[in-house]
Parts: sequence; structure tokens; C-alpha cells
Amino acid sequence: MVDRSLLQLAPDPGRYRMLETLREYGTDRLAETGGLGTVRDLAAGYFAELMARYDPQLRGPGQLAAVRVIRAEYDNALAALRRRCDTGDAPGAVALALNLTWYWHMFGRHPDAAYWLGESLAVPGGEPTPERDCAHVISLIDRVDTWPGRTTEKAADDQAQMRELADRLLAYPELPGPYGALTALTLAFLQEEETAFAIIEHLADGDDVWLSGLARMFRAQFAENAGELDRMRPDVETALACFRQAGDRWGQATVLPMRAQLRQYDDDLDGALADLREARSLAGEFGSLDLGDEVFIDVHWIDLHLRRGDTDLAIAVIDSARERALRANSPEMPALVNAWEAVFRVRLGDLDRARELLDDAERGLRGDTTFPGDHARTLVGSVRASLCLETGDLAGAEKALEKAYAAVLETRDLPILSLVAVNAAALAEAHGRHHESAVLLGAASRLRGAHDRTDRQVRELTRRGRAALGEEAFAAAYGKGWKLDGKTAVTEVDPARLRRELRTAHPDPE
Repeated sequence: MVDRSLLQLAPDPGRYRMLETLREYGTDRLAETGGLGTVRDLAAGYFAELMARYDPQLRGPGQLAAVRVIRAEYDNALAALRRRCDTGDAPGAVALALNLTWYWHMFGRHPDAAYWLGESLAVPGGEPTPERDCAHVISLIDRVDTWPGRTTEKAADDQAQMRELADRLLAYPELPGPYGALTALTLAFLQEEETAFAIIEHLADGDDVWLSGLARMFRAQFAENAGELDRMRPDVETALACFRQAGDRWGQATVLPMRAQLRQYDDDLDGALADLREARSLAGEFGSLDLGDEVFIDVHWIDLHLRRGDTDLAIAVIDSARERALRANSPEMPALVNAWEAVFRVRLGDLDRARELLDDAERGLRGDTTFPGDHARTLVGSVRASLCLETGDLAGAEKALEKAYAAVLETRDLPILSLVAVNAAALAEAHGRHHESAVLLGAASRLRGAHDRTDRQVRELTRRGRAALGEEAFAAAYGKGWKLDGKTAVTEVDPARLRRELRTAHPDPE
């Protein structure tokens, strides 16, 4: 057929292409004989079976081969999914959509996930099942990520649906495959924590090694957000061991940056660097992570190079991170990279360039409400405060910190809040309030769940605080902040609280 030009060899071995005119001719002939629907049903069945066969292999030693097959047949799989939707096959449509869901989430295809899960769930006649309810919950998280303009009424409707779904999910004895874990992640994001943690606990203690690794990874992420690193540490190690045992490169590449963060806090910068290198090598084997995840790993690299004093390497990563961030097609990603370069420029004393970067970041974030917009706004505000402190603009620093604090409360991410707390400590020091600065440094450590001995700003504030207060008084003030519970620490580091204390100590003259 190739010799007769009916087919053409494709670049991928063993694959062929057909001229569009020949495809249309064949389609017309099948339609004339009444066989077009039958052929399309057969093709849909074949590709649905193919996805069902290769989807589980994405989570084991056959991962690389499975990625190649699904990537090569992706358009055919979507055509099969469209056929199942068009013919009213509700169970078949949901089953095929679920068999593509892990691929979508591995590679950050959230718009595809949102659209096709929605299409499959819209097919009439689908009765509640564990599979269908999981698909529904997962579709909501993708909708949140890709449809930021939803109305208040729609958001309320989603919340009501979520409550009903959460009750049903807890009633099922088992949830299917990895989708139960994805469902738990979604429920936690939408503040249905009780149901989410119940599902995670069940999966973490189960017999499936890969599912246990995934559940522990999610649990470690929740613990990190809550600043509970003592709970995070064992889950990170166990998750990594589970993914290695299962042969899942994606899982290892996702967990290793989490361990690198812990090693960074433990003053093991060489170990952190080794983990990031291994993560990038593994990701390269299966075709890289979701672009957003890649940018977050770049942020880890930038921070690590800054801590190590590797200026040239930090610049190189910033440049590659910006290129990836622009390809991610979301305004918050370039804003994150600009903010981290601004951190770098402030430390170099290049304040004009830092100001330009922060201005660009703020313009890119106007009106953005999607994740990680509030994280980016927090970082931008915190770095803006640092810039103002360098120029002696204490009022500007105060204003920037209050904006950053307001943004971070939306994230419910305590380690991000610790960045605001450190700059609040710097502001207190600039006002000569060394005791309050030390308390805020301790509170920052409580929020992140660890002392941070490799961050240059923390080290310098600590050194100056000890010189001003003496070792014992500094340790007592720092310990006061460190001993706070998480909720109290959140209130303690509110920049408005510091402003009130400063005005009480130095009231404005009438």
C-alpha cells in the first residue's frame, strides 16, 4: 500500500499515514453501504481497550512504553471517546475518560481533562457508581483550574454537588485505581478535608504499593502546607521507596523535590542538589513533567543555587525557567519566575532591575484568581517589602507585607506565609524592635515547621538579633515564636499587628 501511495510511512516506526482525500473517499463509501457506524464502533472499542490495557502500565516498570503508546494513539483515543459520547454510551464514555485521566494529570493536560470528563459525564443515563462519582469529583478540580471565570452561583452549585459526592464516596467499600487518590486530593483542595483524609488514610495503609506511595505523597504535601514537617518526613521517604519498588519514574521525580526541600532545611545542600538532579533525570526519561510542575522545580533550583552562592547557575536556571513559564500559558508562572529573579537581584544590589521584575509580575497577576496566583502574589509582595527595606522605605515595606499577608491567607499554605514572617521580622528590626524581630523569626520557623539555617536573610537577621539582644535574650524571644501553635503563629505574623504595636510604642504627635 505504501508502494501504491495509498499509505505513507510516518516518522514513528510501524506507523502509517493516509492522505486526507483517500480517508474521505473511504468514509463516503462506508456511509453509502451503511457500515460507517459499525466501523466507528469497532474502532472506538479497539482504542478503548488499548487505553484500558496501557493505563495501569503508566504506574509501573512499563511506564515508558505506555507513555509512547498513549501519546501515539492519543488523537485516536479522543475520537473513540467522542464516539462513545455521541452514541449515548455513558458507562463506556466514563470508563474511557478515567483511563485517560492519569495520563492527563501526569503531563498537565488539565484543559483536556476538564473538557472530556465533562463530556462523558454529560451523556444521559449514567447511574451513580464509584467510577462515575470519582470522575465527577476529579472534573471539578480541573474545572477550577481552567474556568476561573465561573459565577458565584456556579461555585455554590459545585460546592453542593461536592458535599453530596463526598458522602457517597465514603460509603463505597473501595474506590477504583488511582482515581480514589485523585478524588481525595480534589476534596482537600475544595475544603472537604474530613472525607479527603479518610480516603488517603485507607489507601496509605493498603496492600497496593503504588497506591500507598501516591497516598503518602499526597499526605506529605498536606503536612508540608500545614507546616508539620515531622509528619511529612516519614511519608516522603516511604512514598519514594514505594515508587521505586513499583518502578514509577514519575512518582520518584515528583517526590524527590520534596525530599530536597527537607534536606535544604537540614543544612544538607549537597543532598538537596543530588535529589533535584535525579528528579530532572527521571523526568527526562518519560518526557518531562507538567510544565507547571517543571517551573516549581526550577524555583527549587533557583532557591538552592542562591543558598549555595552559585550565581552563574542561578542565572542559567532563571533563564530556562522563564522560557518554560512562558510556554505554560498561565500568567502566574512568569510572575513566579520574575519574583525569584527579583530576590536574586535584591541580593546582588541591582534594585532597579528588581523593581522592574516585580512591576512586570504584578501586571501579569492582575485579575488572576487561579492556582498558584495567590502564591505568586504573596511572593511578589514579600520581595517588594525586601526591596523597600533596602531603600529605607519602611512605609512601603509595611504596605507590601500587608498585601502579601492578605494573599497568603487564601492559599492556606503556611510555608509560604513564613516568607512574609521573615520580612516582617526584617521590618521590625528596621524599626529597632529586636525582640519582636526574634519572635517573628521563631514564628516563621513554626509556620514552615523547621528552622531554616541555610537562608541568607534568616542567617543575617539571626546574627544581628543575637548581637543586639545577647544570646540568651535572643534565644528566649525566638523560642517564644517557635513554641506557638500554627493558628496563633498565623495571627502573630500579621503585619497589621506589628503596625499597631509600633504605633502604640510611638504614637503620632497631635
